[in-house]
Amino acid sequence: MRFYVPEWDDNVDADYDFVHDEHSSLNPSERNLSYIWDIFDRETTPIDGVLISREQVEDTPSKFERITESGVYDAPLLDIPEWLPTISDCGAWGYKSLPFPPYGNEGMLEFYERLDVTVGVTIDHLVLGSGHTARLYLDERAFPDGFTKSDIPDAVSEEVDVMTDEWPDEWPEYVTNYNPSISNTGDVELFDPDVFEQPLSALLSDLEAHPHAVYRDDDMAFRYDLTLTNAREMKDLYNQGDYSFRLMVAIQGWNSRSYADAAERVLDMGYQYLGIGGVAGSPEEAVKDYVTAVGRSVKDFERAHDTRIDTHVFGFAKTGAFDTIGKSGMTSFDSASMLRAAWTGGDNYHLDSDQRYDAIRVRYPPNGASVEEAVEKALRAQEMLHALRAFDADESISQALTGWHRSAVTALESLEPYLREHRHDNRFDHSTLRPIKQAFRDDYEYGHEVSANFSGKFRGDLAKLLRMDSHENPLPFEEYQKLISRARDVFGDWTPTNLEEIQQREKRSGEYGTFDQLWVLVANYTAHVGDENLRDQYEELLRREPWNDCDCRICEEHGIEVAIFRGNNRNRRRGFHNTRRFYDEFERDLPKTAILTRGGTGLSNTDTVEEFLRANRSEFWKQVHDLPVAEIGTVTASGIHEWWADSPSTISFAPRSMREALEEFTLRYQELFIDGSSWTPDEELMDAVREADCEIHVINEPGELRTAVLERLGYEPDFVPDSTLQSGLTEY
Repeated sequence: MRFYVPEWDDNVDADYDFVHDEHSSLNPSERNLSYIWDIFDRETTPIDGVLISREQVEDTPSKFERITESGVYDAPLLDIPEWLPTISDCGAWGYKSLPFPPYGNEGMLEFYERLDVTVGVTIDHLVLGSGHTARLYLDERAFPDGFTKSDIPDAVSEEVDVMTDEWPDEWPEYVTNYNPSISNTGDVELFDPDVFEQPLSALLSDLEAHPHAVYRDDDMAFRYDLTLTNAREMKDLYNQGDYSFRLMVAIQGWNSRSYADAAERVLDMGYQYLGIGGVAGSPEEAVKDYVTAVGRSVKDFERAHDTRIDTHVFGFAKTGAFDTIGKSGMTSFDSASMLRAAWTGGDNYHLDSDQRYDAIRVRYPPNGASVEEAVEKALRAQEMLHALRAFDADESISQALTGWHRSAVTALESLEPYLREHRHDNRFDHSTLRPIKQAFRDDYEYGHEVSANFSGKFRGDLAKLLRMDSHENPLPFEEYQKLISRARDVFGDWTPTNLEEIQQREKRSGEYGTFDQLWVLVANYTAHVGDENLRDQYEELLRREPWNDCDCRICEEHGIEVAIFRGNNRNRRRGFHNTRRFYDEFERDLPKTAILTRGGTGLSNTDTVEEFLRANRSEFWKQVHDLPVAEIGTVTASGIHEWWADSPSTISFAPRSMREALEEFTLRYQELFIDGSSWTPDEELMDAVREADCEIHVINEPGELRTAVLERLGYEPDFVPDSTLQSGLTEY
């Protein structure tokens, strides 16, 4: 089973300066950006693949160009490693308020081919089950100036759901078949606000032929049927073409029966990879019911047709549902919830689904703050950060604060002499601020300290003065002095907050970096920024110090920084950490399991691996084709060939290459079951697999192999669960 993470530009500056809260470069294009697969190595990366939605690819023209020109595996910045499979879909959540998906089937197939993804998904339309089944869609571009959705009378929304969004300039050709009046109308025809004041029947009559309005009396059924229509048409187009990716079908529904019916219909179309869409945000118990219903339909089909079906759950990852997902035969799922949890709401530092803590918020100055306010907020934050680091290192907090204060004094007092000597240097001769800030930061000995201690606004205002200043038209130096004086007004008589009390506590205890010493400053800081309501959560975090119990690369490298809520470079790293901890639970409950048989000389004579297995490993295939969780395939010297893949054109069983292929493959697996009826691996190969920290089991009898896999998972022979049994499980 595989866990995918959606790609939403979740990257960090690999060389971020935590001490000074500075990017490695002020120019984003010069930073070395790291994604989760860059931070961890292949063995420990806590994902098995990446989900890429067209909506996200089209987020900016530059991103769209990079990815479509180079493909996801070679695109600058993204650069997904080849060993991570990719799924791409159309991003149905992004257009749920539109009357139609804004893409056509043939265009989506071409899009997937350009992206060079492993799997492409059919176009679905979310079945929106809440509210009325009747739905009125309005194009926001047709709203007159000053008119918004809130101006539509309640009498309308009480009878129908009103969906407003900005419609695309051009609809795909298929839209003409459903609503010719809205297809590619050119200029926008504005609504008459008075039309909405009529009774609903008159309103709908007036809007019937309007190019920016669509009404349906049963929109749930329309979306459901359109999703299935797209599945049929896209399969036909896919079969006629020569595409390099695997096609997954997306299904929608509103209850268990509708999902199961949709699954049965697309299986009859010949699909072997099925995606359950529309469940993100649904109650856990409801999703368990949907998954169980689809799982039963899939298992019935697999056993009736002697085949295997892969199934994906879109946008759902709850540890409490692992049992259902596993027993129902799901193959993969995706979610960004544990990543997003790092910066949304509380409980944003995770050790596991039960141990969650609030990261301590150390706040930046607010946007629009005056220089004085920005300087004070920056100073307070730096005190807190230096104290937290001393606490984490079991060092003197008072010494950390006095050392920080000395460096801040030096940075400010050395500023005026530096500016007198260098303000007209060529390095500051730029028309834009960024290169001036960069030059100041790099040339002034305390350039980093200026921003960290006295705020980015203060340094930015200095850069503005430098931009206006020149040999030819010099500014009065008093302009610099006025700005520096504003910082001095705040910092002039500043002494580290609660320094004496912290020193006394250190002296009394004879220890350094204790909670008791740190809490003096935390209590003061939370009062200053208005976070008193979070003190209980912070106390739990700081007494527990959970980052010391985490062996992930991020916590080991950055320590308490991961438990500080402050900016993208800490928060996203904490999200990567959360994902690693989620993946640990995933591997414990659903161990990464592979079932392999040795390829035969007949493998290259069949079109697909499945055909070879059914014809040449029939007893093996009969026993394993419907097993849950495990991934099934053949092994040759050229690598692992999954059951659904095209057969390799050439076959070799060179021992060394076989060993290297399995050693690399099993880096990501905990259990490997070998079909001993076709192959007995030598000890050298088995040792190589064990060195990859993967248990290897060679079982000669296929029936015994099936039993061993189910026993390892803890499943009964009839493993698909009943929906009525799914309750009371924990939630990630």
